[in-house]
Amino acid sequence: MKIVDLLLGRRLANREGEQRRIGWVAGVPAMGLDGLGSSSYGPEAALTVMIPLGAAGLHAIGWVIAPIVGLLAILYLSYRQVLAAYPSNGGAYT
Repeated sequence: MKIVDLLLGRRLANREGEQRRIGWVAGVPAMGLDGLGSSSYGPEAALTVMIPLGAAGLHAIGWVIAPIVGLLAILYLSYRQVLAAYPSNGGAYT
């Protein structure tokens, strides 16, 4: 047995895939917003680390949040590419 099969399970036959297909209502909360949700914790974590610095740490918050906003922009563009590539079903999770 392959390691990939142990980690992910066996591949589904075409007839099995149709039975196990989920719609966008279940797919978006399950998988679609993972990157967006994960990146939203960045500013909160940055502020938590800067609490001991107090007001002196406020000058550095822009340098911490700027890369996070940049990553959110990249994530937005990648989602737009997926939607453009798969206009009828919205991406890989439907």
